[in-house]
Amino acid sequence: MLAGWLDESWTGDASGPPTGPERRLRRARTTALAGLSYAVDLGVLLLFWLGGAAPVRLLALYAGLAALHLLVFGSLQISGASERAANPNLTGLQMAWAIAMQLAAMLWAPAVAGYFIGVMFVVFSFGALRLSLRSALGMWAATSIALALLLWRFPTLGVMPLQVRESAWVRVGVGLGFCTLLLRCLMLNSRVMALRARSMREAAKQAAEAAAARERATRDGLTGALNRDGLTPLLERELAQLRAHGTDSCVAMIDIDWFKSINDGCGHLTGDRVLRALVDLLHAHLRASDRLARFGGEEFVLVMPSTGELDGVDIAERLRQLVERQDWSTLAPDLGLTVSIGVAQAHRGDRVETLLARADTALYGAKASGRNRCCVAMRVDAMLDEAPPRHAMQFDRG
Repeated sequence: MLAGWLDESWTGDASGPPTGPERRLRRARTTALAGLSYAVDLGVLLLFWLGGAAPVRLLALYAGLAALHLLVFGSLQISGASERAANPNLTGLQMAWAIAMQLAAMLWAPAVAGYFIGVMFVVFSFGALRLSLRSALGMWAATSIALALLLWRFPTLGVMPLQVRESAWVRVGVGLGFCTLLLRCLMLNSRVMALRARSMREAAKQAAEAAAARERATRDGLTGALNRDGLTPLLERELAQLRAHGTDSCVAMIDIDWFKSINDGCGHLTGDRVLRALVDLLHAHLRASDRLARFGGEEFVLVMPSTGELDGVDIAERLRQLVERQDWSTLAPDLGLTVSIGVAQAHRGDRVETLLARADTALYGAKASGRNRCCVAMRVDAMLDEAPPRHAMQFDRG
């Protein structure tokens, strides 16, 4: 439990973005971690006191200021009062408090002032995670001036008297103190890496959510096929490939025969189930590169990349026969289903609108010729001077 609390509070690696009270509690936990650092300092000060390098009053003062730090800032964060501040973590104020404690400790225990200067490195490392560069530079300037004044006023600050240097307690305290300083710096670096990793995860999550949102926006809510918003850019890419590399491409306009009679006779819910079942059936028998879109109502558009006219007709005819032979009685008693299909091969001069219009003309020819059959747009175009579109050349391979 303690290890998990440390991971969440120190590295900031919690599940999901915190809100409201959770955010305030997490900030208070981060402040509480300063209490662990103060506890380490008090342990080192105890060794300094045993070695005669620090008075007992310094221990009491340091402990009191540390407790007051936790009480004041923890209360402000848990209560939510810090939310009104520009920096809700109150990082600058906490740094100023901690640095003032180190400067005071240097005056009370000048023989081991080097340790407290080391603690300042930890304080600045912690503050740099939350402060802007401008604020961090301001804190650095203020601290440097205060430290320079102290060293100017007390030129022997940090120079150990001989009797103190010979104390085993002080030697242990100095060694242990600097070891803990290194450990705290290591933990802060770990926090930086964890925050960076979390930022990368959040960025990846946001990118995935944005991609999913775009995917949902291009999908038909009823059938799961592409909608018009998804179809248009797909066809634009295919036409661009054709113009740039001469890559063949075909589209097929598919319409369910007599669909209105299904809605009228069996109900719109059954009609919806028919649409979903048809899309599932077609998806199960399409090539990996093919894409199916719902164009509107009971009309669908099948995009067949890298496909010439003859192959496109073969694919369309195979799908027509598949639908005709499928058992649809599970959706409604005695229900049969057929489709009419118009196939159009893309031309270099095509736009999306003209390509779909030619496929739609071919579909009209298939329906005018008796339904449940395939027609090809190119052959329709060739006959326009001789007959209206409803006399399109049909392909009935059944």
